[in-house]
Amino acid sequence: MIAALLVRAAVGLLGGLWWWGLPVRRAVARDQLRQSLPEVAPGPTLRRAVGSAAVGYLELLLGRRAHWTGTAEARRRIATTGGICLAGHGGAWDLAMVCCATEVPLTVFVRAPSSRLAAAALAALRRRHGADLELLPPAGSMGAAAAALARGRMVVFVQDQRHNRGLPVPFFGRPAWTSAGFAALAHRSGAPLFGAWQRRDPDGRVRGEMRPLDWPVAASRAAAVAALTARSQAWTEAQIRRWPADWWWLHKRWKRPPGAGCEAAQDGG
Repeated sequence: MIAALLVRAAVGLLGGLWWWGLPVRRAVARDQLRQSLPEVAPGPTLRRAVGSAAVGYLELLLGRRAHWTGTAEARRRIATTGGICLAGHGGAWDLAMVCCATEVPLTVFVRAPSSRLAAAALAALRRRHGADLELLPPAGSMGAAAAALARGRMVVFVQDQRHNRGLPVPFFGRPAWTSAGFAALAHRSGAPLFGAWQRRDPDGRVRGEMRPLDWPVAASRAAAVAALTARSQAWTEAQIRRWPADWWWLHKRWKRPPGAGCEAAQDGG
């Protein structure tokens, strides 16, 4: 009980400091939330989202764990074939990812922070907990991802950020440029598909679920990429609708890429 109260207080404090004292991208976040979920109050929702993410890094530093379900089944299913996982910036993303990698061997496509200092600090935090975590840059890494599958690892695609060389697919009723990497590797490999999402519960703990995605993969590459990329965003939207205060609304998700006059297909790497 005391831990839950402390976590809630820290989430409120850090979220309030961002909202009132350092409102970086506050207008972007508020606009995106209002257009996506007009029935949701922006202030409390966004303050909780930012505060929860910030507290997640403190928890990672202090050794606090996120609690996962479904990871034992996932580990068993991917042992011989590897697996492909659809994920997003729900809850305390880095804390959840590191703790998940103590239960399932993860190979994750991530963007490195532009600041070298921030990148170094984040790398140090991610090395904690004894996690089996391999990080790949978003570009030029599909070969490494295929090799990870062959070693029985779970390859994770974080599909909720804008990808300028991706495909515009519906997301909360508006076209959002999305990487086709998840769909391309699913078609190429035939590996089992999973979805993973995390949120912060009222008791203050970060909890995640990893579940199989029994989605058909079309025989045609073009059809598979189009269908699975669109489906990935419908699935992500459903998770955000369940837990709107646990998504990172500060990403400029719907910004139109430079020179985007038509669909720009890509192979995810």
